[in-house]
Amino acid sequence: NLGDTYSPKDYFELALIKAALAAGKPIFGICRGIQILNVALGGDVYQDTHTQNPDSYIRHPQVAPPHYPTHHVDITAGSRLSALLGDRAFVNSRHHQAVRKVGAGLTVTATAPDGIIEGLESTDNDLILAVQWHPENMWQHHPEQFGFFSDIVARAQAHKAD
Repeated sequence: NLGDTYSPKDYFELALIKAALAAGKPIFGICRGIQILNVALGGDVYQDTHTQNPDSYIRHPQVAPPHYPTHHVDITAGSRLSALLGDRAFVNSRHHQAVRKVGAGLTVTATAPDGIIEGLESTDNDLILAVQWHPENMWQHHPEQFGFFSDIVARAQAHKAD
């Protein structure tokens, strides 16, 4: 089930991502953000994890309130994500699409127990950090999630044009 699409938004976001990266601007992607970043760099997505990935046993479109975590993710040691959250995090899950084939210049830094990719980062620099969950809905109840917002501000300051 693909759901509603709006091609002008897709084309705009793909062009925006490419322009930001070409200008050396850091990006933090959330949910659709991890998916569109991945597509912009040549990857693809499961259009519907439930039907296209039968091994996915977690209910990724959670029915719990948005701030409520519903599953864990395992995080790669030494990644930017691990510096923010450690080796494991309890996250919310509000998606039915997910990264399938990883795009060029990206590496997987978090996965759900069912194998769904939950975190991506750039391999050659610190420009991209993206997660499948919604820290913007969680940080007030789970303060460790606020670190993402401090991180993007710090990366933006480090990359600002002189």
